[in-house]
Amino acid sequence: MSELFADPEPARTYVQVALNLPLRREFTYALPAGVTARPGNRVRVNFHGRALGGVVTAVGDTTDLPPSKVKAIEALLDDELTIPPSLLELARRMAATYGCSLGEALDAMLPAVAKRRGQRLLPHVQVKAPHDLALQAVAELEDKHQEQSRVLRTVLEFGGPMPIGDVRRRTGTSDSPWQTLCKNGLLQKVMLAEELEELVPAAEEAAVRHQLNEHQQKAVDTVATKVRAREHRTFLLHGVTGSGKTEVYLRILEEVRAAGRSAIVLVPEISLTPQTVGRFASRFPDVAVLHSGLTDAERGRQWQRLLQGKAKVAVGARSALFAPVQDLGLIVVDEEHETSFKQDSTPRYHAREMAIARGELEKAVVVLGSATPTLESIGKARRGIYELLTLPQRAGAGRMPKIVVQDLRGEPKEVRRAGVVLSRTLLVMMEERLKARDQVLLFLNRRGFAPVLLCPGCGEAVKCEHCSVSMTWHSRLGRLVCHWCCHEKRRPEQCPTCQHAGMHELGVGTERLEQAVKERFPDAIVARMDADTMAERGAHERVLASFRKKHIDVLIGTQMIAKGLDFPDVTLVGVVSADTGLFVPDYRAAERTFQLLHQVAGRAGRGEKAGTVVIQTFCPDNYAVQAAANNDYASFVQQELSFRKVTGYPPFARLLRVLAEARAEAEARELLLAAVKPLQAMADVEVLGPSPAVIAKVKDQWRWHMLVKAFTSASFAMAMAAIGTVEDLATRTCRVTLDVDPSSLM
Repeated sequence: MSELFADPEPARTYVQVALNLPLRREFTYALPAGVTARPGNRVRVNFHGRALGGVVTAVGDTTDLPPSKVKAIEALLDDELTIPPSLLELARRMAATYGCSLGEALDAMLPAVAKRRGQRLLPHVQVKAPHDLALQAVAELEDKHQEQSRVLRTVLEFGGPMPIGDVRRRTGTSDSPWQTLCKNGLLQKVMLAEELEELVPAAEEAAVRHQLNEHQQKAVDTVATKVRAREHRTFLLHGVTGSGKTEVYLRILEEVRAAGRSAIVLVPEISLTPQTVGRFASRFPDVAVLHSGLTDAERGRQWQRLLQGKAKVAVGARSALFAPVQDLGLIVVDEEHETSFKQDSTPRYHAREMAIARGELEKAVVVLGSATPTLESIGKARRGIYELLTLPQRAGAGRMPKIVVQDLRGEPKEVRRAGVVLSRTLLVMMEERLKARDQVLLFLNRRGFAPVLLCPGCGEAVKCEHCSVSMTWHSRLGRLVCHWCCHEKRRPEQCPTCQHAGMHELGVGTERLEQAVKERFPDAIVARMDADTMAERGAHERVLASFRKKHIDVLIGTQMIAKGLDFPDVTLVGVVSADTGLFVPDYRAAERTFQLLHQVAGRAGRGEKAGTVVIQTFCPDNYAVQAAANNDYASFVQQELSFRKVTGYPPFARLLRVLAEARAEAEARELLLAAVKPLQAMADVEVLGPSPAVIAKVKDQWRWHMLVKAFTSASFAMAMAAIGTVEDLATRTCRVTLDVDPSSLM
């Protein structure tokens, strides 16, 4: 009978938690008594003896599991919502589209500082009282409590949480004044992960609203109509280089901010385009910056500013798409053709596609901008999925440059044998421009001194011990470097294979080009921009600032200089080798060559001075080179689409790449041979492979891959289902990667 009067089991609240694991399911945990959580909160849980961070995706009072089997969460990691509902839904879409788990998708959205366990927390103070009352208190405290007044005024001027150490240093006070202000409800103490700087670059030019031409105005008016109506629409803004796309973005953004809404602007890599960031910062004071050049703590700070509504415009690279802005009205994807918008690790999402998905979810307008849109985007514009807007002429006084195709086959053999091929035409033009105090850009998309160190005896190249690639000679470092695994070693005095004395340097990289230019033009100030010289933080900004001030005459670089640069005194651009990427084993090789040539050529003649571009090539008749030389995007698209249709590549098919990596080559091969079987009888599906990857070994892992072509949406979905998940395919010793719509087949 006593059991009838026993205390009832206390009610429990259960949460579903997504973990950053390749497991396509969520896990049930219980909340401790007195703890509340909402979807989007981060929690720490015990998962098979490991403490893991996860995100709450659902909250409920019941569970299908025996209550005794349900563990309680270990800790609630956030006092406020970390993942807003719209981003939670976007993560679900990402997981479904790219074949990853919800936890992996959510992990990609969070800044690293939010995911870090055991981060260093520092005490900060922030204004708690309403702004008007705080200002009044500053004046009232001035007479009798000067130190408190000074502290409160300092924190107010700071504009956000201020480290207590900085409060003491800037005001010359002890802890007592801020502690008293906290007791009186004017300030409050908060714990934040590190002191963080606001890193919005200063604008190099005043906040000038340039006069729009008729094409720009039409584009602004068309997009603004959808912004004011709060309708989702995707626009493709196709404008020639120098046509003023950025000014169009800025005018549309003015409409968005006038409506009280927020915006996200994506650029390929923000640390390489400080001009663009500066222009946005000059027009809008509430800009937050998110890019790879920031520390984890700085990114975390920018995230918090956006989450709290203190910043309304997020400008950044790929991951800025997930900025927690409130009331999103506009997403701009500048240079939408850039491959950097495709994530190269799980989840392998494309920021362009996820931008459109987020725009749909939040009724925001999406603008995709490029002088060389991808064939996939042009195809969607032609089918009416995107609305096409065109800017066919350069803005202001800028004129399209004159382009000269220089056939290197006609150059003297002694010039070619010298290693660095600078044609007579290019050298003469460089001399003329430098005498006129104009500036020159030289583009070569290959870093290092020499890509190959070759034995003249047996013909063997020095290869990486861990990867199936040749090592690149870096003269400045005095080392051979593998650009895949970063392994380094000394230059051998003799061939490792046949012991022949002496090795020949074959090919040319930016370092070798820099040396040759300095030798040929000793009075010119020459600088180089590539991954080797730009490793130091802030190096991009410093070099570009020097170039803008004309402290540099010749700037040599890789694709870093091919985009986002606008210098009116650049009157000559030299493409040292247009063939570098033309014969890469990738169906996009011609498209990328055209895009790169067109973009780098667009750096010339952007001011009042006329510009000239010299494209050096051994393949002057190639259709991609010819189209770039003639500024003829339409003819290139027509030719390339005809090839794609015959061969069955995008936009006429969807692709899925399955990559298997293992220390034993046979294991990777056998895994894919088993995975391909259910696909072989499918209609509207074609499988290429399995076969060794182009780079067969990386970091001691043998790589095999297969490419799945699906010619309808239904067949693509069936192929994805037939292959299964990474969880289904991978083994303890063989890693599997699923890459939907791959940007690289290497």
